[in-house]
Amino acid sequence: MALGASGLVFYATLPARLPSPLDWRSAAVLLARDARPGDVVALDPSWAERGREVLPASVPVLAFPRLAGEDLLGVRRVWLVALPRAPGRHATLERDLVARAGRAFGPLRLGGLEIARYDLRSPLLPLAFLPDRLATASVSAGGEACARDDRGAFRCPAITSVVVAREEREVDFLPRPCLFAHPAPPGAEPLTVAFPDVPMGRALQGHTAMVGEAALTASAPVEVAVKVDGEVVGTAEEPPGQLGWHAFRFDTPRAAGRVATVTFTVATADAARREFCFDAYTLP
Repeated sequence: MALGASGLVFYATLPARLPSPLDWRSAAVLLARDARPGDVVALDPSWAERGREVLPASVPVLAFPRLAGEDLLGVRRVWLVALPRAPGRHATLERDLVARAGRAFGPLRLGGLEIARYDLRSPLLPLAFLPDRLATASVSAGGEACARDDRGAFRCPAITSVVVAREEREVDFLPRPCLFAHPAPPGAEPLTVAFPDVPMGRALQGHTAMVGEAALTASAPVEVAVKVDGEVVGTAEEPPGQLGWHAFRFDTPRAAGRVATVTFTVATADAARREFCFDAYTLP
């Protein structure tokens, strides 16, 4: 028997078992006490959805079965809540976190649960996450300005199929917060989304994706040209027929340390059923 940092008693010598409701409530008490801003929870295995119901709402629960290669924007520490004897647990999350951690604490046994904390070695702390700044953006398509509706989405009168909204979409079976941006058809003035007063750093990074089965039948890529104060810094291309969350990165050293207008121009030669999704953020 051992006393944990939270004052809870951990029976480290007892054989592992599946967690009880009391175990989950005790884990909630521990996190409510010890978690702080920048902390998240990872469940291992990821299907242990009971954690979402009982753990504090102030600590987000990740949905990823793996953390290798994930950006984890704004995350400083990850609490791994594991079910040691659960079917389908292969400890891959633990290995991913060990590879990314500068320090690790635990695991502590809490009945049928094990809880460990991993402090990330190099947390990714963006200056601005642009999907969250859509309310300040201006949008145009077909040569005309688009207006925001009462839900905050932009709808374009010149081309009624063109919509820009901040949404959470399923990309390759995982939830991704992004800007949903249906491109304008060929021959029309392309879709343009401009964000004013964006804090800039050394780089602008992000991802592109196609949502839904239409991605598999498309005949042309979707291209996103990115400008900073009117200067092109790069173009990202989302290829047809390839599902996934595809990364891009453009260096912006000339804009570092100031605010700028960041503009995205979205165009494609095949706009039919193109549910395009992208995110972008600036890094110090």
